[in-house]
Amino acid sequence: MRHRYCPPLFALASLIWLPAAGSAGQALPPNLLLDDTFDDNRQGWRTGRTDNGSFSLEGGTYRLQNQQAVSLTFQPLPLNTAADYALEATVQQRGAGRGGLYWAAADEDNGNVFALENDGRNVVIGRWQKGKWEELHPAAALPGAAAGAAHVLRVLVHNGAASYFVDGREVWTQSAARTFGTGVGPYASRATELRLDRLRAWHVARIRLAPDVPLTLERTALGAAINEPRTRETSPRVSPDGRQLYFARDVQPGQPGQNLDIFVAQRQPDGRYAETRSLGFPLNNEGNNAVESITPDGNTALLMNLYQPDGHPRPERGASLARRRPDGQWGVPEPVRFRALPPAAQRADYFLAAGGTTMLLALDAPSHPQKCDLLVSHLTPRGDWTEPKPLGPTINTPGDDYAPFLAPDGKTLYFASGGHPGFGGDDIFVSTRLDETWTKWSEPLNLGPGINTLQDDGYFSVTAAGDYAFLVGTNEEGDYDLFRVTLPPALRPKATVLLRGRAVDARSGQPLTVAADIKVELLPKNAPAGQATAASAGKFQLTLPGGASYLLRASAPGYLPVTQELDLTASTQYGEISRDLPLTPLSAGQRMALNNLFFQQSKADILPTSRPELDRLVQVLKDNPELKIRLEGHTDNQGDPKLNVKLSEERVQHVQQYLVAQGIAAGRLQTIGYGGAKPVAPNDNEYNRRKNRRVELVVLE
Repeated sequence: MRHRYCPPLFALASLIWLPAAGSAGQALPPNLLLDDTFDDNRQGWRTGRTDNGSFSLEGGTYRLQNQQAVSLTFQPLPLNTAADYALEATVQQRGAGRGGLYWAAADEDNGNVFALENDGRNVVIGRWQKGKWEELHPAAALPGAAAGAAHVLRVLVHNGAASYFVDGREVWTQSAARTFGTGVGPYASRATELRLDRLRAWHVARIRLAPDVPLTLERTALGAAINEPRTRETSPRVSPDGRQLYFARDVQPGQPGQNLDIFVAQRQPDGRYAETRSLGFPLNNEGNNAVESITPDGNTALLMNLYQPDGHPRPERGASLARRRPDGQWGVPEPVRFRALPPAAQRADYFLAAGGTTMLLALDAPSHPQKCDLLVSHLTPRGDWTEPKPLGPTINTPGDDYAPFLAPDGKTLYFASGGHPGFGGDDIFVSTRLDETWTKWSEPLNLGPGINTLQDDGYFSVTAAGDYAFLVGTNEEGDYDLFRVTLPPALRPKATVLLRGRAVDARSGQPLTVAADIKVELLPKNAPAGQATAASAGKFQLTLPGGASYLLRASAPGYLPVTQELDLTASTQYGEISRDLPLTPLSAGQRMALNNLFFQQSKADILPTSRPELDRLVQVLKDNPELKIRLEGHTDNQGDPKLNVKLSEERVQHVQQYLVAQGIAAGRLQTIGYGGAKPVAPNDNEYNRRKNRRVELVVLE
């Protein structure tokens, strides 16, 4: 599918005028829905032999060979039959039988026929109704038609009437055409060979297309290292930097049911994905396994289904989290605990947002057991997850809505749906979150014909840069394969910054040998914005939406935590930055500035915005009960030096009082104020003076 360029399958088109013999021109409906040139079998047309003949697709031609009785096949198009529509087929018919277009079909026993016969020299119009043939217009000769020549058959339905054209000439008008369904495809009866070179359809589209999507957009199947023949591949999840592609593959193809295992492929210098390997036990076991999400640091994976403590599968529905150990190997996945879930159901998708505190789910709706709805759950301070709540009617439809992917910007949602207007099967859509309720979203937009087909398409995954996306689609044999598409700007999420860094020892400058927790807060509200674990060589990686400021905090056993501000307010497009976070060892004499303590101007009163920094200090003291510290207050050199000393003493005393109120023993805390006697920068401008107004922590023992 889509290995080389061919005309767009679906596209918006301007009005096209059709000349008709003996009448004024008829305007086609405005939207080109289908344009299949049969260069490949992306639409999943039937192939193979039957007792009555064969179906084959080769070299841009779909061919039916029929011996007797009837051979036909059709695809249900997402035609808007409530308005005008048109169908067109370029065909060659050879033999004494009939061959042409089967249209407005509900099934093999109910549909209309527009066909040629007698080596394409005659035309006939009829229909099948409840399995019985009815000829609507007797066979008539086509003047000057050569035996076996190609002809263009077109049906134009306007205000309920159907006009039939051959090579642009009207041959008959049916005042009240019967529409059984939306199926369209080739038809052959008796001894005949039919060649179909092109099939097109126009209608008045109800699809809400994403704007500014180029008509040349197309998706490309990933190579043989990913897509194995006659094998199902699904659930692609690309790492934010695009270096790894995780996916699931059926390791027992052809067997009843399926047995999915997790694989990972590495991006090569030329952009291909290869070096594919199984993740092995315990992530893969005798159950179905798939990566639902991978965190930006690559150290935590959200997995489909539940695992026993020994790594073997549990029968209950659910999701699990696996964490990478310091040696780089994966630990046994642990269950995700929700405070409540809807009643047990057969299907479920999960997605962990980049920030690590929001999870999207697709679960069977309790009121409609045959459909899925999208829901959201949030991480609680206790480490479990809130009861999932629906995303609301803008997203959820009476059809299936599933396979959520929330881009690293935290607002752009891609998902699959059979309920929103699409091109057939389930399509992929995009919507933007409008507020913090998670129930208000922009109108979902279809990603267009370069991504969606007549078959089911879903499980979208986007890099942090937004340049590439991966999805699951149907190949020419009808199996699920993985595809990649280059995203145009119109379909990309908002600007995201990829932050790479290290947690290092402040004395030696070397990476920590113990795991460090990295947390990010959005300023000024101090709302959680991301988290990572620096487990291997002190490295961590995070994705953060641009246009905002953040506070980075790193903590590790045996070290004082460190905080740094990161200003991304000017970031309007994707970028990558590096940042080391130096942590001070918990040893006597070590000093650390408390960067996010704020006081009222010229007063000792602590501002409420200081509470997150104070609470972090409380946690350090509780985690290290033997730790004793001195709090040192400093000011700039402005004003009376004696008053500055007094102010600095009062400020650290207020900090001490807060810590004691939180359960820290006063005997572990000393205070001293130096006023402006120990500056860390010249007091020659406001920027430097701000550096001198500070509180520092000194480890005593």
